[in-house]
Amino acid sequence: MNFYKMIDFQNFKITKITVLLLFSLFSFGNIYACDLCSCTTTGGSSSFGDLSMSNFTGLRYIHQNYESRDGIFSNSPISKERFNTYQLWGRVPICESFFVTAVIPFQDLNREFEDRNEHISGLGDINFMTWYQIKLYKKRADDEVDFNTERERSNHMLNVGLGIKLPTGEFEERLTDKVNPGFQVGTGSLDVFPSIMYGYSKNNFGVVANLSYYFKSKNKNDYKFGDQFSYGSSAFYNIELKKVTVKPFLGFSGDIYDSIEQYGEQLQDTNGSIFNGSIGSEFNRDDFLLGIKYTLPIHQDLFDGNVESQQQFSVYLNYAL
Repeated sequence: MNFYKMIDFQNFKITKITVLLLFSLFSFGNIYACDLCSCTTTGGSSSFGDLSMSNFTGLRYIHQNYESRDGIFSNSPISKERFNTYQLWGRVPICESFFVTAVIPFQDLNREFEDRNEHISGLGDINFMTWYQIKLYKKRADDEVDFNTERERSNHMLNVGLGIKLPTGEFEERLTDKVNPGFQVGTGSLDVFPSIMYGYSKNNFGVVANLSYYFKSKNKNDYKFGDQFSYGSSAFYNIELKKVTVKPFLGFSGDIYDSIEQYGEQLQDTNGSIFNGSIGSEFNRDDFLLGIKYTLPIHQDLFDGNVESQQQFSVYLNYAL
């Protein structure tokens, strides 16, 4: 699959156009943020598509484990948290240089204490992002004579985008009294986030990277999750088999969180950071792509050490448009 291929609109099948239009309308009315959209302790950073930067629609499942300690003593109460997120996600072309990425999440969150269990579920915070692709071309030598008027694209790719997160997920103020206030289906706030995405591909080797900053607002409870800086990068290699293209990858990602604010005051020990390593692979056959990714924290300091991210696993199945 060509790393820079956008869409051949003249040969685009009418059935695929219908799928694109329906997905665009549904995404615009509902819409995506980080891997766990509602949780301030997400260790996955943002993910805006597959490694090939292709146009697609698909399903993604994300599982995350956390352990939270409500106190500084060895016998302080501990909760084990399992976050399951089911997403409809995709990348839809608008025109030659613009495209939209969108995610619609459903959250299923569980928390186990020594004496009880807690469970919440529901539609999460839906969001979407509009991207502009900056075309980069190979430089011609000063003494080169080329009668071809069409310039050759370089091996580099650069996209800039602006996203919005809608408060579609329910926010419950009573849950913020716990040590991990990220145990929420939604944040209840309308947030915006600019992003930069870079890619490089030559022969069978490639690299993708992104930077995002989330400007978060107060919700109706005067509660504001801290602004968030997210980054991530993956290096991959294409292995062409008889019927399947295998694309193993290694990567890293991280998040830096500002303190949570309520009624205009910062809440103590609610900032932090996390740095993760990841390994996985994508398997591509015809118009279908299966991706598997495992993420493990390398270094973290969340909520003054009272929240510990343990691992994350995700799997996604995409259909190329």
